Amino acid sequence: MRRDREVCRLGAGAVAVWVALAGIGCNRSTERANPQAAAQAEAIVERWERRWDELPTVKLVAISPHNTNIQNEYEWAFSVHHALKYGQAVDIEWRDVGGGGSAIMTYLRNVYAGADSSDIDVLWGGGEYMFARMAKEGVLQPMVISEDVERNIPAVFGGVQMRDPDGLWCGSAVSGFGFLCNRPVLGQLGIDTPELWDDLADPRMFGQVCLADPTQSGSAAAAYEMIVQSAPDWPSGWAKLLAVLSNAWRFEGSAGAAAKTPAWGAAAVATCIDFYGGNIAAEAPEDLIYVSPRGQTAFTPDPIGILKGAPNRELAQRFVDFVLSTRGQALFGLPVGAADGPARTALGRQPIRRDVYEIYAGKLSPGLVGPYQAGNEMALDVEIRGVRFGVLKQLVRAAAIDNLNDMRAAQRALIDHPSPQRLAEFNRLPDNVATVEGIVDVAGKLRDPTEAERIISAWQEFFRNKYRRIAP
Repeated sequence: MRRDREVCRLGAGAVAVWVALAGIGCNRSTERANPQAAAQAEAIVERWERRWDELPTVKLVAISPHNTNIQNEYEWAFSVHHALKYGQAVDIEWRDVGGGGSAIMTYLRNVYAGADSSDIDVLWGGGEYMFARMAKEGVLQPMVISEDVERNIPAVFGGVQMRDPDGLWCGSAVSGFGFLCNRPVLGQLGIDTPELWDDLADPRMFGQVCLADPTQSGSAAAAYEMIVQSAPDWPSGWAKLLAVLSNAWRFEGSAGAAAKTPAWGAAAVATCIDFYGGNIAAEAPEDLIYVSPRGQTAFTPDPIGILKGAPNRELAQRFVDFVLSTRGQALFGLPVGAADGPARTALGRQPIRRDVYEIYAGKLSPGLVGPYQAGNEMALDVEIRGVRFGVLKQLVRAAAIDNLNDMRAAQRALIDHPSPQRLAEFNRLPDNVATVEGIVDVAGKLRDPTEAERIISAWQEFFRNKYRRIAP
């Protein structure tokens, strides 16, 4: 049929992708039909007496910082699900505003400042902070959260809110933080695979840890907060973080760039979000391993919500229902080729539903951590995280990135000539952030650009002078 040839030639969108996977109406001489898609194609014909590409198509508009692998896998899976249940295929338009979560938030704010609708149905991904802000600003509308979802997605886990009490958003996956390790490089250094954040502070790790700039990477900033909170108090948490920072090989501009470093052997370890680490490790499992520090990382949600004035409210709810279903969650965690798994690309994300880890036990992709397993949970102080987030980013920048060479020289001096007095000096904080009360005060002042510049400049000088006293 002429229509078949046109669909195969498109090469994008749910219809073209799924038809190609199933081998419907196309001469697929170089690509084998996907058995999973082929079976669903037969089910659609049996249910509706029409092929999937002959069904009417409805449109959903979504905006998301998720990569194209996630977008493509969920588009075709949801479209097939919707076709089987409702007799309609779904084409998802992924609205691109030229950036990640921050760009999306800015775009939506600007649109809703002058309109009651953005002509977008679904907002998906970007972290709970972004969704909490969007909910507070009235950009989201309530969703229907089923009893099944409520049973399997806790309202709060490890001190972190997993879904909005008013149904404005719900976590669709969880993210943890850890480190990607190159085992051959560690072996050459005579170091066992690290298990905890504390292991990255080992003096033998000097020059072997690749990190990211927290002022440019939100996930890097979140990882540093996890390190701090894995200690009993703020001063000891800062000392632990500084010990890790001072083992830096270099600081990359993004967490993704830092995570790739162990893969080519330039550094033994890189801190990263589990999504980056797990996927990279899966490419060379004999050499690379992603480690989630047991009991030292909180799991935070990556939510989904329906935008105010959604043009297709009913279809948006159906998409949310699918993403939060057991079948939809399985797409995140199963390998390619598994029943209920992705068609082309393993996504390597942590499902948020409890039951997925039970139903698919032993089948999920290697490297995924069961967040609900006893001992894996870290209780996060969300309140202090919110207050300290901006302060910690700038403090790390001043202490480690702007003074990298001096910091490394001081650390080298401490390794070669240990001294409790000089170590105490190395760990000493600026007076204005030496206590939690001071951090609260400084956090408010940093909102003023002039005051922020003065404070950060003083921090840069403080750390530079201190390091040079330790390693003149």
